[in-house]
Amino acid sequence: MSFVVCLFVMVFLSACQTEGLKQDAGRKPLNETVQKATNPPGDITRMQLQSTYRHFKNTTDQYVILPRVLLPYDGVIIPGLAADGKRDYYSLLRFEMPVIQQHNSRLHAVNAFGLSDANLTHGVVFPQSWGSLALGYGMLLPTATEKALGMGKWQAGPAGLVTYQGFPGWQMTAFAQQFFSFAGDANRASQNFMAFQPIVVKPFPGGYFLIFDPIMRFDWKNKDYIIPLNLGFGMALSKNLTFYLQPEYVVNGSTHDAFAIRLNITFMP
Repeated sequence: MSFVVCLFVMVFLSACQTEGLKQDAGRKPLNETVQKATNPPGDITRMQLQSTYRHFKNTTDQYVILPRVLLPYDGVIIPGLAADGKRDYYSLLRFEMPVIQQHNSRLHAVNAFGLSDANLTHGVVFPQSWGSLALGYGMLLPTATEKALGMGKWQAGPAGLVTYQGFPGWQMTAFAQQFFSFAGDANRASQNFMAFQPIVVKPFPGGYFLIFDPIMRFDWKNKDYIIPLNLGFGMALSKNLTFYLQPEYVVNGSTHDAFAIRLNITFMP
């Protein structure tokens, strides 16, 4: 069902952008679209919709709809603060609110549908001649509507990102968020983990691209290091719309052997 929703949205947005696509003089504008859509610290507003089906080795099936908004603005954290108009730096707000449905016919405790924990990342981006550097903080908010869908803890910690574009035809990013729990349900386990995401994008002429962007989780407290691998193929449908389809497989950690297939849509208004 989640894939159906995403496919419908993609077709609808593509139809809305048809006129803009007709006005493209060649495919160069679509190559620029790929660069803008896949550059994590880019200074352009993006709305993303990600649909994922995941199958775990304990036979749990999980469907995730993940809306994501990335909003750049002038200033240091507070809009307008220390803004000099030169764009030597700018702030970037990223917000995610996952909706999850999961089912296991044998482990009924994991059966649930609703909101998961929200993820808020906020930082300052410093563009460089070779790419970008960003520093800030991240927060996980206990917004889950079912116990099985969240961690039940308020969490926060530092976040950092480095993007390197020095190799022609490649874009490489390392994005890390460290979380420590500091409040929440006293009956739920405390948290101390890092989410690390290497992102490698290889664009091709005509608005096509390959993307590698697994989110790895290093749970320092429980010594559980979850490492997935993936590779997605995508394309720009217009000057404002891209998508990619991506299989993923977990090679290490407590969810070892889990398989996922993901559809990601990025719209730039």
